[in-house]
Amino acid sequence: MISCGDAQEFVPFGRDYLDHHPGEVGLPPPRPGQAPHPDLDILRQLHTVSINGSKDWWMIRESNDGLTEEELYVSGSRVVWSRGQGEARRPVQCFTCDTLVTHALFATFHTRPDPPLPDAASSDGKDVKKPEGNSMGSVCVVENDCLTVFSEEGRDYSVPLPFPVGRVWSGNWGLVLERQVGGNTTRLGHTSDAALPTLYSLLHPLDDINPVICKTNSSEGAQPQYVSDPGQKVIFYCDNPSILVFHSSTSGAHTIWRVRSATNEENNSVLQSVLDNTNGGNTPISALLSNPSAYLYQNTNHSLSHALHQQQPLPHPPHSASLHHPSTHSLSHHHLFSSTIGTPTHCHTPGHTPSSTSRTRGGVYPSVSVTPKGHLMQTPKNHMAMLSRTQSPSLVGTPHTPRLPSLSDSLIEPEPLVPDLCLDLLWTDHSPARATTAFLTQDAAGQCYLCLVLAQAGVVRCLRYDPPGPNQPSPVFGTATNIPGRDAQGVPALNMIVVLEGSSSLSLYSGVVLVSRINLCGLPPFGSSLFQDFSTLNISSRLFSPPAPISTATPLRRSSLVTSSRPPSAAEAKFDAILSPVVGERSNLDTSMTEESTGLPLSWAIVGLRDPAGARLTLEHASGALYRIALPDLASSYPVRQCLAALRAVLPKDAALHLTNRWYATRNAPGSGDFSPEGEWTLFSRTLLAAAGYDTDKLALSGPGEAPGDHTSSFGASKKFRASENGSDSDWEYLLSSPLHAAVGDNMSQVLGLQKVRVVTRPLAGERGNMDTTASLFPHLPGLLMALHLVYEDFKLSVLHWDFCLLLVPCLQQLAADLRLYQYLHLYWRDFPYVCSTHSPPLQLSLEDSGKLTRPSYLPEQPPNILGHLHAIMGRHNPEPFPCLPEVCTTTRNLVLLYSLASQPPTHHPSLDHYLKPVTESEQGSLELSWWSDLEGETRKGAGQERVVLLMAELGLTVRDVQLLAPGVALPLMNAQHLCRTWPPQHWPPAAYHLVQRPDLVAHRKEASRTQVNTVRDSFSVRIPTQMDDDAFISGKTTRIGTGTGASGSASTSATAGTGSGSGLQEEDGMEMLDEALLRLRWPEDQRVVEVRRMLCSARPVTINVVQRPEVSDHDFLEEQERHLYALCVRTMALPVGRGMFTLCTAAPLPTEPLSIPRLNLTGRAPPRGTAVDLSNIEVPPNMEMWPHFHNGVAAGLKVAPDRGRVDSTWIVYNKPRGNLDTPTQHAGFLMALGLNGHLRQLATVSVHDYLARGHEMTCVGLLLGLAADKRGTMDLQITKLLSVHLECLLPPTSTELDVPHTVQVAAILALGLLYQDTAHRHMAEVLLREIGRPPGPEMENSSDRESYSLAAGLALGLVMFGRGGEAAGLADLQVASQLHHYIQGGRKKPLLPAYKDKYKSPSYQIKEGESVNIDVTAPGATLALGMIYFNTNNAAVARWMTPPATPYLLDQVRPDFLLLRTVALGLITWDSVLPTAEWVEAHVPSSVLTHVHRGGNQSTPGIDYESMHQAYYNILAGACLVLGLKFAGSSNNQAFDVLWKYTTMFTNFTKRSVAELAGRSTLETCLNTSLLALSLVMAGTGDLDVLRIIRHLRSRVGPANSTVGYGSHLVIHMALGFLFLGGGRFTLATTNMAVASLLIACFPKFPTHSNDNRYHLQALRHLYVLAAEPRLVMPVDVDTGRLCQVKVMIGFRGTCEYPGVKYEVMAPTLLPELSKLSTVTLEADTPDHRYWPISFTRGHASWDVLARLLRSGAGVAVKLRDGRHPYTRTDTPHPAAPANLPAPLFTTDPAARWTIKSCVLSEVSGCSAQLVHALVGGIAPSSSTASTSTSPSSSAKQSSASSRSLGSSEACGNEKREEEIENGFTQALMTIVYEYLSVGMPQAIPNWLAALQGIRQVSDLSQRAGLLVWQAKLISRAAHFLHPVNPHPVAPLSSTVEGIGERTRPLVSPEQALSLGKRLQSLTDTWMMQEVRGQVISYLKGETDCQLTPKCAFILTLLDLPTPIDIQGCSNPLSLLSKLCSSRLPSSVISSLAKVLFIDHR
Repeated sequence: MISCGDAQEFVPFGRDYLDHHPGEVGLPPPRPGQAPHPDLDILRQLHTVSINGSKDWWMIRESNDGLTEEELYVSGSRVVWSRGQGEARRPVQCFTCDTLVTHALFATFHTRPDPPLPDAASSDGKDVKKPEGNSMGSVCVVENDCLTVFSEEGRDYSVPLPFPVGRVWSGNWGLVLERQVGGNTTRLGHTSDAALPTLYSLLHPLDDINPVICKTNSSEGAQPQYVSDPGQKVIFYCDNPSILVFHSSTSGAHTIWRVRSATNEENNSVLQSVLDNTNGGNTPISALLSNPSAYLYQNTNHSLSHALHQQQPLPHPPHSASLHHPSTHSLSHHHLFSSTIGTPTHCHTPGHTPSSTSRTRGGVYPSVSVTPKGHLMQTPKNHMAMLSRTQSPSLVGTPHTPRLPSLSDSLIEPEPLVPDLCLDLLWTDHSPARATTAFLTQDAAGQCYLCLVLAQAGVVRCLRYDPPGPNQPSPVFGTATNIPGRDAQGVPALNMIVVLEGSSSLSLYSGVVLVSRINLCGLPPFGSSLFQDFSTLNISSRLFSPPAPISTATPLRRSSLVTSSRPPSAAEAKFDAILSPVVGERSNLDTSMTEESTGLPLSWAIVGLRDPAGARLTLEHASGALYRIALPDLASSYPVRQCLAALRAVLPKDAALHLTNRWYATRNAPGSGDFSPEGEWTLFSRTLLAAAGYDTDKLALSGPGEAPGDHTSSFGASKKFRASENGSDSDWEYLLSSPLHAAVGDNMSQVLGLQKVRVVTRPLAGERGNMDTTASLFPHLPGLLMALHLVYEDFKLSVLHWDFCLLLVPCLQQLAADLRLYQYLHLYWRDFPYVCSTHSPPLQLSLEDSGKLTRPSYLPEQPPNILGHLHAIMGRHNPEPFPCLPEVCTTTRNLVLLYSLASQPPTHHPSLDHYLKPVTESEQGSLELSWWSDLEGETRKGAGQERVVLLMAELGLTVRDVQLLAPGVALPLMNAQHLCRTWPPQHWPPAAYHLVQRPDLVAHRKEASRTQVNTVRDSFSVRIPTQMDDDAFISGKTTRIGTGTGASGSASTSATAGTGSGSGLQEEDGMEMLDEALLRLRWPEDQRVVEVRRMLCSARPVTINVVQRPEVSDHDFLEEQERHLYALCVRTMALPVGRGMFTLCTAAPLPTEPLSIPRLNLTGRAPPRGTAVDLSNIEVPPNMEMWPHFHNGVAAGLKVAPDRGRVDSTWIVYNKPRGNLDTPTQHAGFLMALGLNGHLRQLATVSVHDYLARGHEMTCVGLLLGLAADKRGTMDLQITKLLSVHLECLLPPTSTELDVPHTVQVAAILALGLLYQDTAHRHMAEVLLREIGRPPGPEMENSSDRESYSLAAGLALGLVMFGRGGEAAGLADLQVASQLHHYIQGGRKKPLLPAYKDKYKSPSYQIKEGESVNIDVTAPGATLALGMIYFNTNNAAVARWMTPPATPYLLDQVRPDFLLLRTVALGLITWDSVLPTAEWVEAHVPSSVLTHVHRGGNQSTPGIDYESMHQAYYNILAGACLVLGLKFAGSSNNQAFDVLWKYTTMFTNFTKRSVAELAGRSTLETCLNTSLLALSLVMAGTGDLDVLRIIRHLRSRVGPANSTVGYGSHLVIHMALGFLFLGGGRFTLATTNMAVASLLIACFPKFPTHSNDNRYHLQALRHLYVLAAEPRLVMPVDVDTGRLCQVKVMIGFRGTCEYPGVKYEVMAPTLLPELSKLSTVTLEADTPDHRYWPISFTRGHASWDVLARLLRSGAGVAVKLRDGRHPYTRTDTPHPAAPANLPAPLFTTDPAARWTIKSCVLSEVSGCSAQLVHALVGGIAPSSSTASTSTSPSSSAKQSSASSRSLGSSEACGNEKREEEIENGFTQALMTIVYEYLSVGMPQAIPNWLAALQGIRQVSDLSQRAGLLVWQAKLISRAAHFLHPVNPHPVAPLSSTVEGIGERTRPLVSPEQALSLGKRLQSLTDTWMMQEVRGQVISYLKGETDCQLTPKCAFILTLLDLPTPIDIQGCSNPLSLLSKLCSSRLPSSVISSLAKVLFIDHR
């Protein structure tokens, strides 16, 4: 009998919770599609009145964490989902529906359920597909006509039910629904529905409810059919294995079916068979497939009787369903909760209308969800009511509304429902009754059973089956066994069954084997008194005394529950009788339990079992109460669990089952159930040996904390009882064996100088016990020894398990002695000489009986020694495969594989059987690991240490696991980690980087995996944390890895960027979200960022510094102030474009707040009083603020980082303007910015329509450009249609004319180019080519600003065919080049196409062009289009067209500004020949021009127009400068900078000289702006101070003296400023094809003259630079602190045919050049002066893609600081020639420094290792010298006085000196180790060496663990010789590709340290050998049994690898010994040690 503790009364949590539920208050009205009956409300109220009370039920399951439970409680129309355990249970969600809930259950769906298989390959089960995709845990609530699914993520789905559902089951294929059959309940309109399917499936809430088919025969010719038998009812459905159990009421049999996906062939077959069987008749199925809408029409409105039928109380759900229905009706209080407060969430799925069926109540109950049915027909499953698939609603359309089917609907041919699941018949079982419930279980041996509870027959029928496997796709059922019982439930945590027998008692079964009865406490008696129940027990009267506290009461012995006349041994003899398979007759069971039944009360009135979860289940009492019990664990200590697992693996299944059941019954017998690990092990060992036949009463199995002979203490009492009042020797031995003595005794003996007192293990008095050879485990004694020994060896590998080895030794010693395996005895004695001896314990197995045993082949003569095996592997001895239990002794398996892999060359890949020998029951078998073959391919790529680390990662080892290994064992693994830490391979998984302690590389892989490579339209995806993320904006500290850069600036920093007014709260300037920490690191020396913010601030009034002259009146002075203000306002209106560049992607919006747009302040303040000045007294252009407001909106929108998780359509519409007239214009720019950043694709189509329907011109411009930019290059059909509405050229000629503003047409034509960029689409190219020369008209159309339209068409054509030249297939007939040349050179117009002649019959009323091409309109667009089309083609013919004319006459025929465009086009065509030299720039100027520029008046030539010459010269230079800027954009090329700086300063100087009058100031201003823009393109993102100075100078040109400096000049100046600080210093520009095209459009060198000027170029196109911007800033982030830091970066360029590869080093944060031009990027190369661990990104490897993703996402590059190093400071310089400011490194590379290190140096260690070092060094004297000098005179005097008063003072003083020298030596050795391993960055290895040093001290002190510590010292000493060949070459980052980087990485175990440790061991052994140990060793080797051996002898034997006793008689000299030993095949090292011991005199 076992005890399961007190039963606790159980009340469902949901019942208490619903006591305070508001009920149906506030529910929505009924569904509009149904007309409620007037008396329906009264009938519902009457329905709530019931004689039986309320009907509720619930289900309980185990949570995913395995520690708590989840409850789903249903009462009426309310469902409560709760989670927790006991009093800690809390609600998760509560659902309230408007009708009764018929079913509720937990279910799991898959987001991508598999479709039917394409063929019939799976019909035989070989290729059965399982659901794939992400699982979605859900709660399913079933009502009368609706199934609602609530997912754990917050989504909800509503699925209409086309039929009444009888029961619902959940499994791995979603839901299985059983149609309710009988009566008039069918909703299809037919009363005879027997032929309709009865079983349906639902794979996903958004799928159809499809019928299930079945196949009764697995042959190929078997025809599937629908499951339509109404007599078949589902009993059970599970997912592992996927089976379903039916019961047939006609045959009375249970059938078991396999559930799988249906194939297309099966679906076609079943549908065809149905159609063939009908023969045109009107059967239900044929009518269903032919006209399903007719059925829906017949029953659209339900009758009242049907509604009442649905409202009646539901019958009792059967126990086999997922919900149970008890007979309790009490209600209790509840607890409030708020787990899902917020707005309702819905599922948005393409092709389906979002479901909106759940609401969230407010007020006191905010988390109560309501499921109304008023919107049921709006769900995506309204077409499910027809049982057929119809066309899904389109993505854009109105929701479905309830309607009656029309005639057209009935005429539509429906698509039949295709089954998703198919059932295959596996087994038929003819049972005597119908099963009420079923469950799966396993027994202790792993045998699987399907249990059917036949309550009517009083039998639990167990069907044994073999689970599916690789070669067996479906389970195979076999024998059936009946267990008597009324009810049963499985206990998954224990793999057992609790059976309720007919006598209302509980029994526990493991499979079909009875374990024991269950003793229940806490249940009230039923029909008898408590005294009567206990009166049958013959127990001492003290049981009825008042209970004492547990801490003071004496625990009951387990034998006290039996009668006093029974002997104690009778308690164990019962197991042999009851542990047998159960047979059908009850008599056998009754006879086996006769003795126990007489003493137990069987009047417990238990009537049922339910709700198993883990080890807990609920009992139903006859009184109606429920009680929850928890069964005890199988074992609580780790050694017992491991030994049980090992025994199950070795023993046969029946023997393992017998042992497990016997142990469980013994351990959990009534009495004290609290065990210490030692007590539980003692009990287990005695149980095991008793089952093997031992007489345990006569065994001396003493644990570490148990007195010898005290074998009864673990059974009953928690402490030893006093044997007598006077005491005995056993009491003293008990004290010596106590844990207190073990912990304190050794130290006290050492301090007091006393001899250590040990417990001498002695045999018990009395005769030797006899073994029972008939015991069940007696034949398996060798297997018991082998299993326990392998566990013992596994425990030796971990420091935490060394104490467990002491527990196993007595049991192992007894087994080995009885099996006469004396080699095992010697091994245990060498490991623990204080516990074991070489003499065997008293034997119980006679020699005759031992002959009956058959020793298996896996039990070798020599005991397996894992430490010796690893030692041999490191010695390159190639030992035999080590026996192992792979699934139990995982540490042994892992280490043998790791050591073997490290010792083998990379080309050697043997099988696993070469390393390990699996120990199995059948004595045969091979080790199979699925990953080994895959790992071989990976490990071939790397060196030995890389293979080891990769294998560690594959085995699942962590750094913590390695640290917990034994010191000597872990050191080679740590060495592999250490060698790979500096330069780990770049293709490793994150787990491998964790092992080498490189969290920085792990962070890179995680960020890269999260940020997948986007498509071409997503140039970057920077993520910025919002203001709510971890209070980043409050603390100023944020972890940047994985969350972007994070704005760590505070509001206080923004005040520094103000104008200095210092007035209170500053107004937002749009630059508050800048990353101040990053900006301080990038430019720490000056205030350039503050100056930039000041220059770009447009939200504050400007200062009017105008002094009133005496002669000026006040009125005139006011006008003068306003004129000056207007000049400043012109500059202010140009600021937003630059601010948008500066703040690009620097903020993330809050989803609950609109984005704030800073004001565009056009007012001023006049000092000193700050008088307000506005533009009220002077005339200003009308609407001059329109486009500046547009730019202001763009600047605000560009701040939003392209993280789509925070921007959706709702938020975009939420920002819709509701204010003044300027707000719509700003919102238009905001929309365009969202499109440029990739957010506008989230905007719903209906919202797009709403925006365009308003007809706002600016909104249309921004929206069209934004949508096209977001969808660029995709040829999206929907956007194409949208653009076609605004472009007349894409509409048919006869279409209705639309009044589209000209600017909208310009935006639409360029948007078309963006949408079709780089596609060479023929039709679009043809249209755009024609639109370049679009004539004016008809009438008033296309008569103004034609230049911008023609230019936009040309640029769009260039985008579509960029770089294609004449290579695009199918475009040759268009003659694009010749047509464009015609537009450039002019000539007669070509005739219009016939389709357009009618359109242009009416000429233009404003413009008369004639028959010639107006090249003033067409030339700019055609010129740039030609250059873009022939980009980088070097086409000589086209290039000649773009060459400036060589003669003055021809030069006069070309406008000078067109020469600028031709020069740009020429540079685009000859892109590869562009050079950053002044000679290349000057080469574009014709010689005829050079000879006539800059000449004096006396040198003038008649007939030469010098103004034209100078204009041509300057324009050509400006065009060449622009080409240089595009070519070297974002490169910071010094040569390009010098050239552009030269011409920019030249143009700046010319504006002040007379030459400006000669060429025209406007021309010089345009050329200056162009060169300045080119200069800023080259230096984009660098914040160059020289460029900033010239920008500041040029923007100061304000006022009447600078009349040529207008709005366009200020626009360019601030664009240059924005380029210089692009994205807050995080962005730069790319030079890809599309980037060059975007920059060319944005920087078109024709600038507006005023703020509303769009004649030549649409101002909105200036923002297309965003398409060329890319984040290339390397931002190092300390992975430990999360803060930005500085590191050194080595950048390597790729070599080309013109330039060799070069490298240079800079300090990061820094901008990288384009990755296409780089070969390597190395952070902190492995050099002595670098302070962080190196990181290398190499082209062609996986790391290069990681770098690209890190840069694209804007995330920081994680770096890790080396131990003992300090971060860089501002004064540090990256150049090695100036190291004066660098702090001295804490660690040096001098090998001799570690031997003289002082502790004061180590105290300065910082970082992660500081705590460890300070703990080690804190209590240690600084050094030996300081320690010797630190002895003060007073202490010396005390020592001298004490020595003078004692006898033998000189000897005592000598001992003290020796002890002090030893202590100082130990201290210095510790210092050396700490310093050495900190210098190489491996502080984790310090405890290993410290353990080795302490091990030597403990060996010398003869500690109890000394035997294992000796092995650790040996392993460490051997590791030094093993590890050096493993790493013979320097480790560098891919040395084949990266040269000159890296230094040699020393192995972790240096030869010096190993030699030092070896000398210490040799000194210790020599000291012992000089004493009495040598004689003991010789006696041991000779096999003399009468010699008393000390522990020192055992340690000497282990240290010297001496063998067990051998025959060396007659070997009087070394030669004879050598021949004798060689014949014994001993290793040479052993022979050397033997010769040393036997023949070298140790004197």
